[in-house]
Amino acid sequence: MRNLKADVLSKGEIGLIHEGSLEVLSEVGIKIAHAGARSIMERAGCTVDESNGVVRIPRDVINGALKSAPESWTFSSRDGKHDAKMVSDGSRTNFMNLGMGTKICHYVSENKFDTRDSTIPDIRNIAKVLDACENVDLVTQPVSALDLMDKRCVRTLHEAEAMITNTSKPFLLDPDPRYVDSYFDIMKACYSGDEEEALKKPFLMVGGCSSSPLQLDTPFCELAIKAGEYNMPFMSMTMAMAGTTSPVTLAGTMVIHNSEALAGITLAQLVKPGLPVIYGSCTTGFDFMTDTAPFGSPENALISSASSQMSQFYGVPCITSGAISDSKCPDFQSAQEATLNALLPALNGTSNVFGVGLIELGMTFSLEQAVMVNDMIPLIRHALEGFEVSSETLSIDAIKEVGIGGEFISRPETMAGMFGHTHPELFDRNMYEGWKNTGGKHTLELAHEKVQSILSEHVATPIEPGNLKEIQNIIREADKKVL
Repeated sequence: MRNLKADVLSKGEIGLIHEGSLEVLSEVGIKIAHAGARSIMERAGCTVDESNGVVRIPRDVINGALKSAPESWTFSSRDGKHDAKMVSDGSRTNFMNLGMGTKICHYVSENKFDTRDSTIPDIRNIAKVLDACENVDLVTQPVSALDLMDKRCVRTLHEAEAMITNTSKPFLLDPDPRYVDSYFDIMKACYSGDEEEALKKPFLMVGGCSSSPLQLDTPFCELAIKAGEYNMPFMSMTMAMAGTTSPVTLAGTMVIHNSEALAGITLAQLVKPGLPVIYGSCTTGFDFMTDTAPFGSPENALISSASSQMSQFYGVPCITSGAISDSKCPDFQSAQEATLNALLPALNGTSNVFGVGLIELGMTFSLEQAVMVNDMIPLIRHALEGFEVSSETLSIDAIKEVGIGGEFISRPETMAGMFGHTHPELFDRNMYEGWKNTGGKHTLELAHEKVQSILSEHVATPIEPGNLKEIQNIIREADKKVL
């Protein structure tokens, strides 16, 4: 079997969620806080109630928006060497980290960790490690620089600089709608001032998050409008919680989630038809025993998987949470949860799984967790391939030649195919004596050593000195306005 799949939703169930969402959007509507966005929707044929900001969206408007949204597109990288293909047909799954945390978990020694507030130097280190992780395809802002919170500066621009100077991979910002002009200027500076190149090959993506249930706030709308102005890819993200901001049933939660995602995509397409958009899901269940919204839960994995199928139904690439854990440090829990909620959405053909390196319900980043998940990704991809059954791979002639009690290790086809099997870097497959003879180190210890090696040796594709100086001038001017 090739391209192994395990659907969570049947075709009929996809249809029910779709029809339910259209019914909600056309009859209940969605509250849009931004007057300009409401005007855009009204001109497209939506019914707007200015007394409460509620917009009712007819199905033909949604269908028209989905028809104009690209089914696949390339997310450019800063150096042109790490472009990420965004597809909606389930044929490729990219992996990326998740944001926005506020803490960093440092490995000290076995069973000892130091967790503290995250800083600008942490963002630089995370970016460098993710840049070196060959199985991580694109990145997003992992944590906030809390050391800048009390300073009079544009924090998000400093964070963006820390990221793009340490990774050349495509980058999903933690955007402030007030500074989208500056984000575009930074891209333009990286292209030596070539505005046309920045418009044609943006390597920064902005995203907005709806406010469940059924609300698009002003920052979301401003980002969608600005994204269209600068041809920057836009992610319509939903973070509903089953049982609190959406129905307790996962099916009902999917209706809320899907309605909000469709409303955001519709707005972005009405601003600029054909703008690259992403159907985003950070929706999960609510744990009433702990009063938290866990990401490591099977409920999250199921919702991410269902979101993937809905996005494929609409022909829009998606980003779904996965490879993430609720554990407070890299341990057995973090391994089990990251595996479950990365594998299940990938089996459903999600375009992008994001969560690499995140623990504590997405609030804390661990460099060691990131490199261990990076080691896991090829294993998931290999499993998704399944294996080929054909007259050649059945090896009947070889079996007849070897016969009973023989061996296959010396055969030429064995020598030719032996490197086609998986061989992880950090996960040890030796027997005990072999493991002991090679140092007897645990996986987490090996991960820590790899992190230290990356931090001391890896260098991302540098930005030209003149271009970097221009980026710093852009940030400096923005800071002056704050002061």
